[in-house]
Amino acid sequence: MYLMIQKRKKTVEKGRPVETWEDYFKCWCDVKSLYGKELYEALEAKLENVLNFETRFCGKLEALNTKEYRVKWGERLFNIINVDYGKYERRKIVLKAQEII
Repeated sequence: MYLMIQKRKKTVEKGRPVETWEDYFKCWCDVKSLYGKELYEALEAKLENVLNFETRFCGKLEALNTKEYRVKWGERLFNIINVDYGKYERRKIVLKAQEII
């Protein structure tokens, strides 16, 4: 499956700040649901609709942060909660993201 990483773009139109999202990077991913201890901790913290997106490491994804980027998977949008670089081995990245409802 493919996902699209989108980047926040801030502009000023007619003197007012406008926030839009533009496509940043498209990549293949493996989508995984939470399970076990991680699932119960998410439910306890009221973090419903959370998925893990696992993808291969690449230079463009090294700059990811949780505030300026989001994930688009199909027609669904997700805010990135955490970016896990896997001990910085430069092999894979796991994005934990919560669906925007």
